[in-house]
Amino acid sequence: MARKLSAVIAALPEARRETIRKRTDELRMEMNLRELRRELGVSQKELAAALDVSQATVSKQERSGDMQISTLCQIVHALGGTLRITAQLPGRKEVEITPFSDACRV
Repeated sequence: MARKLSAVIAALPEARRETIRKRTDELRMEMNLRELRRELGVSQKELAAALDVSQATVSKQERSGDMQISTLCQIVHALGGTLRITAQLPGRKEVEITPFSDACRV
């Protein structure tokens, strides 16, 4: 008989469960545009209407490995968010890259 994942995790030591919770939170924070849009319950058609582009354009953008920062900014804004660009450098805390802030003004 198969055991439920929740039962398997519950049987683990607390330290291991905490490690799993932290990693799960990290993975939830890593999403591509399609995952983000779906997580928010927005269809490609709805996003296309908000951006005044075709649904095919939204589909192409979601599959793209490269896009302009201003385009990404418009998409995130249309989804109700704000885009921040940060860098994580060795021996330093996370640093926000500010010259791009003008590209994100709507």
